Amino acid sequence: MKKTFIYTLILLVFTFAFAQLALAGKPADCNNIQSGLITDSAGNPVVMGYDEFGYNYQAHMFNGTYDSSDRTIDGTYWGDTGDYVDDKLMMTWSDAWLANVDCDNDGKLDRGLVDGVVGGTSLGWLTNHVVGDYSDTEGVHNFTDFVKIVWTGPGSPLWGQYTIIQEVLNDQAGGFNGLLEKLGIPGLGLNEQWTVL
Repeated sequence: MKKTFIYTLILLVFTFAFAQLALAGKPADCNNIQSGLITDSAGNPVVMGYDEFGYNYQAHMFNGTYDSSDRTIDGTYWGDTGDYVDDKLMMTWSDAWLANVDCDNDGKLDRGLVDGVVGGTSLGWLTNHVVGDYSDTEGVHNFTDFVKIVWTGPGSPLWGQYTIIQEVLNDQAGGFNGLLEKLGIPGLGLNEQWTVL
């Protein structure tokens, strides 16, 4: 009985500490997903847990396909019908990339939320993990690709604002096996060598 009480107390302390960390940097007057006031790009309410496309905005995660990542299941990725459309895509991102709250009251999840201020541009980091296959004259080949992307500011090589700081590609048929690229920085790159959030 005493052990159960102690375990329950420890669980409550960790739960409270985790909740405080999750709310750090977010003003109290922000709308959260549970409010039902935040909508996606099509005007549908953002829901708790995974939605039909594979997004779990509360947990900063996506588990779906390229097809579903554009929030339209139509056999394309933003209109493109490439061979990768059905590849499995998993993403995670930081709160500064896409928050799970709306602090500027525009009815959308905030991009670039840092210390309670919404910047409108995704900052922080994003990871993409793709598992797929492709065909050539020798048959069907499987591959995996893992990429870490960090906001590094205007003039950066990826989309004009971001840098790929690590890529791990495993594609036996293509001759790739492991680390393809890694910049000489630790973690996800948010330190003195890059832009400090």
